[in-house]
Amino acid sequence: MGVGFNSSFVGYGEKSLTILLFFIISTMKYWLVNHSWESFRRTQEYCGFMSPAEQEKVKVGDGIVYFGQGLVFGVFEAIALVENEFNGWEKKYPFQVKIKPLEIPNNPVPKGIIAKSLQSKIGLAKMEGKSSNIVELSEEEFEQVKQAISEGEKEISLQ
Repeated sequence: MGVGFNSSFVGYGEKSLTILLFFIISTMKYWLVNHSWESFRRTQEYCGFMSPAEQEKVKVGDGIVYFGQGLVFGVFEAIALVENEFNGWEKKYPFQVKIKPLEIPNNPVPKGIIAKSLQSKIGLAKMEGKSSNIVELSEEEFEQVKQAISEGEKEISLQ
């Protein structure tokens, strides 16, 4: 993950830079983005939302698990928040997050990995009246998904 910083930090020493990096890393979030296989097939560079409130949850640098129909398609990093850059989906999703795949083996996943436990998180969000398009994951859950992809697993079972 690239980190940019204001030149006002120059001259404050290594400790200030360490504090800044800790702050950036500690505020990083992880998201389960629920879209169809068809949406993923059309582009692996964007995920889109109809609502600005959904897009605004994501910050540059956040981790994203791209998921749909019970399958994980890959893990990504959010690199920009944009509007209407990609228009190749069947529906309009004007509020978009530009993403890039994390550099781990087997990522993105050509046929998907079965992830019933993540489907349960989507169902729970719906029952609670929350968006089922984007659900927050813990760092541990995100790391488990990354590991399953890296190891070429056929199914993900979160602990």
